[in-house]
Amino acid sequence: MNTRADWLSSLLSTQAADRQRAESYLCETYVGAELGVPTKFFWFESPVRAAWAVALFTAQYDVLWQRIVDAVSRSRRERDFIEQLRAEICKSAGLHDWPSVLASAGEPIDGTIYAFQRAPGPGRSLQSAIISARMKLYDSVADATRMYDDNDDLHRAEYYFRGVLSGQVSSSTIKTLLLSSFSSQYPFSRMAMDEAAAKGRTSVPPILDSAWKIALSAGPWWPFSRSVVIADRPAEIYVNQRWLLHRGDGPAVMYRDGARLWAWNGHAMREEWITHPENISARELKEFDSTFREHVAKRVGVTTPRPKVKHSSILRQELPRDSDNRVLVLRGFNNGSLPLFERYLSGEHDKVWQELIALGPAVREDPHTADALAVAYETMRRVDHNVREICTRLQAMDYKVAAAQMHEPPGRKTYQQIERLERKAGTLPLSLRAFYDVVGAVDWIGEHPSIAPHNDSVPPDPLVVFPLEDALQQCKAGFVEDQGALAIAPDDLHKTNTSGGEPYEIAVPELCADGKLLNERHNLYFVEYLRLVFRFGGFPGYDGIDPAPAELAELRRGLIAF
Repeated sequence: MNTRADWLSSLLSTQAADRQRAESYLCETYVGAELGVPTKFFWFESPVRAAWAVALFTAQYDVLWQRIVDAVSRSRRERDFIEQLRAEICKSAGLHDWPSVLASAGEPIDGTIYAFQRAPGPGRSLQSAIISARMKLYDSVADATRMYDDNDDLHRAEYYFRGVLSGQVSSSTIKTLLLSSFSSQYPFSRMAMDEAAAKGRTSVPPILDSAWKIALSAGPWWPFSRSVVIADRPAEIYVNQRWLLHRGDGPAVMYRDGARLWAWNGHAMREEWITHPENISARELKEFDSTFREHVAKRVGVTTPRPKVKHSSILRQELPRDSDNRVLVLRGFNNGSLPLFERYLSGEHDKVWQELIALGPAVREDPHTADALAVAYETMRRVDHNVREICTRLQAMDYKVAAAQMHEPPGRKTYQQIERLERKAGTLPLSLRAFYDVVGAVDWIGEHPSIAPHNDSVPPDPLVVFPLEDALQQCKAGFVEDQGALAIAPDDLHKTNTSGGEPYEIAVPELCADGKLLNERHNLYFVEYLRLVFRFGGFPGYDGIDPAPAELAELRRGLIAF
């Protein structure tokens, strides 16, 4: 029991790595596996940065990782990160160029970790040497492969630590590498078991002894034929009573290079869920465990219930299709005063929408509603113009659309359908209501050699907004009161006929002027998202990708600002 407690303490240690000691024992481990002694040690202050280095080293031997690095490098921000990392590695290695670094690193060892690596030569495996040495400590294979469960502190803490490390959203690309370090293949839990089994013996297999001492001296490491990539230990660690990573007011783990892990009771969390729990919607919050919901309630506090909204009667009135007549009706309803609308026409697009959102549910009360509707409908009139322009341009570019129609304008019964939808699903934000009533539906999923090539690594995320009738069909599946959401489009991966995530949704009921587009990577309000769409000619998946297709400049040329 003391042995496992000691290893638990080492697992959660925040003491900086003893680099000289670790390098010495790494050399002994390589010798024990009958491998050449490594000549380079690439140190990083966090496993995240170390795993990216592993990805760059592995890419020259593994087709899949080469494709991943190439795809990631198309993003300007990620490309800058990779270039900076390469420069840092060159400097630390004392080498002047990247090819020299790759030559000094050598091939990955234990190639089964890498799906498309060429087969390693005979005997080039640390794991086979470790397994062979371990068998000498036990009387049977069953004894050597004993499994621990959540009742064991060390196993539990280590298992959930790996889950938090690999479960951070920012580390999704390198998740498999974070889980394939030597420390994951020969975990602390098994090392503790082996050390306990070795007690009382006259000798311990040298390769095991050196592997244990590496684990007690440094963080995770990845073996290559001529080098080792090694991470330092964390600078700070926070755990709960069950030794699981846990912190409700900051990162649960902090590394010396600034990398941070966010966790609640051993489960990976998003930074914004911990730092701004007040922004978690009721629909999202119900997915968390009860302890986190209670934590959020304490952090956010009990809010005073809002007074019941006195919905303006203009919301029950079908507005004219013609935009000039529509404004006349709204202006007449508001005794001629539409101040936000006038400011919107003068060019204050962003500011006016920000003020409308800031009104909250009061936007549905007089005297705000008619003014807000005038802004929402004028916004969507401009969106409709842009949609029609891009449809024409896509057709001229011979864009092969998948749907029967790229743009389906609203029908004669749209207002009645909106009323029915709000009765069944809940109040729509004014932005979406106006989109349905003015624009209708859009579907630009398709193929084009440049804009949307088949099986490209970058999903272009063409604009899609499902028809109003589709939203009504969703209601037949039922909505949870105050926690429903309307799916308005597939996610970017599904749009490319690839298995993806949750669809783009807008929570309902929504009493405000605009609603957040859920599950979309930019975390924008619907109107903001539409602005992003047209900034990229209808294909916002190219945000951050450099170079983007040249055709996008033609698609966005001369579109109306809104």
